[in-house]
Amino acid sequence: MKNYSYSFGAGGFKLGDRVEVMTTGQRGIILSEIIHISGCNSYQVLLPNVIRYDRRVIKNCDYLILRKLEAHEAVFGKEDNLTEETIFSPKGTDVNAEWIKTSMLDGKEPIPEVDEAIGVDEIIIQPGTEVWHKIFNISMLVVYIYREFNSKELEYGLLFIDNDKEISVIARAYTLIPIERRLEIKPDSDRKVGSIFDESYIMSSSKLSTVDFERYGEFE
Repeated sequence: MKNYSYSFGAGGFKLGDRVEVMTTGQRGIILSEIIHISGCNSYQVLLPNVIRYDRRVIKNCDYLILRKLEAHEAVFGKEDNLTEETIFSPKGTDVNAEWIKTSMLDGKEPIPEVDEAIGVDEIIIQPGTEVWHKIFNISMLVVYIYREFNSKELEYGLLFIDNDKEISVIARAYTLIPIERRLEIKPDSDRKVGSIFDESYIMSSSKLSTVDFERYGEFE
């Protein structure tokens, strides 16, 4: 079985990167990254030049069909001859509105700031884990992890069955209690696999304390 690595950036791109969708030739900017239960990383790409129903289009792309643009290649314009004089990159808080307005009137290409993922939450619940949702009060399965540009908190995509229908919800990690490793997506001989109510599993794998589970009674 394939040894999956659930980590952001595993697809080779950063949020804010300028990319080309190789299947269509469309160009855009990466807004968010999704880690799927299959071990594949996909990205949501804003296509600034594609407008439908008065809204700009966001396209979901597998990392295998994306190509990072070279410094001279344009996203907004049609000419691939960008230079330092024909681009502008508003970063930080010292940028003023007049400078941005002047740059846009001059037709300069805006270069987005790349998100270096500094201070972002670490992944504490892996895809394939069954969890107890503290608000819904039912068990669900983690099927993906999501992060968007400049967001420090991760969102966990969950799936459960209700009357034979698949229901999807999203939640933060603090809303969820890992129950057990339901699907062995990423086998590892060193990993403790089993019920979350085994104290050694709680302390070594979930990074939670037994105090979090006191209301469930004594551990065996």
